[in-house]
Amino acid sequence: MKKVIINADDFGLSKGVNEGIILAHQKGILTSTSLMANMPGFAHAVELAKKNVKLGVGIHLNIVRGRPLSPVNRVSSLLDKDKNFFSNIFIILRKLWSKKINKQEIELEFRAQIEKILKNKIQISHFDSEKHIHCLPSLLKIVLKLGKEYNIKRIRYINEYCITPRLLQSAKTIFASLSCLSMKEKIIEDGILKPDRSYGIGRSGQMTSPRIKKILSNLKDGVTEIMVHPGFVTQELMDLEKEIGSFYINRYREKELKALLDQDIKKIISDKEIGLINFNQL
Repeated sequence: MKKVIINADDFGLSKGVNEGIILAHQKGILTSTSLMANMPGFAHAVELAKKNVKLGVGIHLNIVRGRPLSPVNRVSSLLDKDKNFFSNIFIILRKLWSKKINKQEIELEFRAQIEKILKNKIQISHFDSEKHIHCLPSLLKIVLKLGKEYNIKRIRYINEYCITPRLLQSAKTIFASLSCLSMKEKIIEDGILKPDRSYGIGRSGQMTSPRIKKILSNLKDGVTEIMVHPGFVTQELMDLEKEIGSFYINRYREKELKALLDQDIKKIISDKEIGLINFNQL
């Protein structure tokens, strides 16, 4: 059986992003999303999630953008001089490798984000993260520990090897895939469920109708996650960029939303008897 999870990142970022995600679920092929607990659209996203009970909602763990949920004096190694996350994945990686970031503080902030979602009575379907930082083995160990504690038994597992004209994005995709591969045995040992393969990082922002149709037309047996970033680009979102750093994906959100609403894609899914699922159904 060929099964597909179509997951939208960044739920909770802004009202426009939230509304695009819900439209893609109600009128299109979107089955799953991942919620950012520390972003201004959080309460709006929770309200929408409770009205759309078939939409799987995971947690988009975030120590990259915005402000922490934890007291700033308890996660100071994660923050810049303005008490914000660094907003730059390369700064974070450098600080991790030089041991200038305290991993206990990462666990504390991850825990705060999980608990905020749970307190709002949202069942967390799975783990993923901003900039896929959960794939780093040292951080994945933290996530697996929290998965046991909070009974969250599913995770985004990146298994995507591709070379595209965007060489930096290609390198990022392969690095994330190799990081996940290095932890595969531990993930399985801990009883965590995962998709077999993934798409959407190497071509992030370019998940157009033709690309999604090609993926679905050549789908292998098992479970595949397709990661997308739909949404409406509003003034609220543009203003938010000034606070938390630019999102290159913003210029593509409405194009990806259009693709998810393409009725021809629904026909391919029906003709090829592909099962649309969310992480809860793994």
